[in-house]
Amino acid sequence: MGARSRRVYLTGADGMLGRALTAALAADPVTAAWPVHGVSLADFDITDADALHASVAEFRPDIVVHTAAHAIVDDCELDPRLALRVNVEGVRNVAEACRRSRARLVYISSDYVFDGRATPDGGYRENDLPGPVNVYGLTKVAGERISELAPDHLAVRTSWLFGGTDERVDTVLDTVRRLGRGETARLIHDQYSRPTYTVDLARAIVFLLTRQQPVTGTVHVANAGTASWYEVGRAIRSLVRPPGAVEPIALDECGFLGARPVDSSLHSGRLAGLGLHMPHWRDALRRYLEALDAPTAGTAAAAAVAATGAAPSTEPTKDALG
Repeated sequence: MGARSRRVYLTGADGMLGRALTAALAADPVTAAWPVHGVSLADFDITDADALHASVAEFRPDIVVHTAAHAIVDDCELDPRLALRVNVEGVRNVAEACRRSRARLVYISSDYVFDGRATPDGGYRENDLPGPVNVYGLTKVAGERISELAPDHLAVRTSWLFGGTDERVDTVLDTVRRLGRGETARLIHDQYSRPTYTVDLARAIVFLLTRQQPVTGTVHVANAGTASWYEVGRAIRSLVRPPGAVEPIALDECGFLGARPVDSSLHSGRLAGLGLHMPHWRDALRRYLEALDAPTAGTAAAAAVAATGAAPSTEPTKDALG
């Protein structure tokens, strides 16, 4: 695609990845001048096809990056109809808007499209067969298939996102808050994937959007290294030495409504072949914690950590998904 200016339409602009991607587009010298129009639920619901089509038609984008999703796994189990509306019907609306405007669709998917029962050495590749074990994963597989209807579509699968301001969907932030309050964070020790910093994911998406030839199909984008959330919690304690403690808990002790893949690690070999090697999750975690701790950061994330946050709890943390 080279350096030619592109107009980018972004759904879920106020979310964890949406904010990081907006910042990454503004920071990259190739994309800094690209017009970006971000929308969120405050503007309209993506299940409202008429509102979405009108908004996209008015902006006339070259690229639509669809980050909006219903990503709280057990909430999807509780209300599968809502999950289908947002994660399937919403994607269909976005894909149709792209088809009408002849815009590329970049769809953000998840490691939860895999069952994690027999993970290949090095993690799942892009051509490995999906086998979701919960409603959320099923809707993401459906979203991937629907996204293929858009021209030059790109599906970016990622995993275990952190870097946001909402501990309900950010296990790292939730753990930092609990440990900072002197609580014990109970973290799963026998479920594995690749924790991914939204800043690194956003930079990778910008990289994919700025290749000379459009990158299409599916690309796995995750920080290097496989870990459990318990390992991540131990790494947090070693880096910031908070008053709280971490305690391991087994996946089958958590009482989740929906099943979880035991090891959904993604192999990012295609991305590396294109020229981008993702940093290790430990390096990403260190940079995130430094950003939270920076007194002059002035970011919403820094303010979130300083705040008391949710009421104290000893419940195991929820998933952090794309």
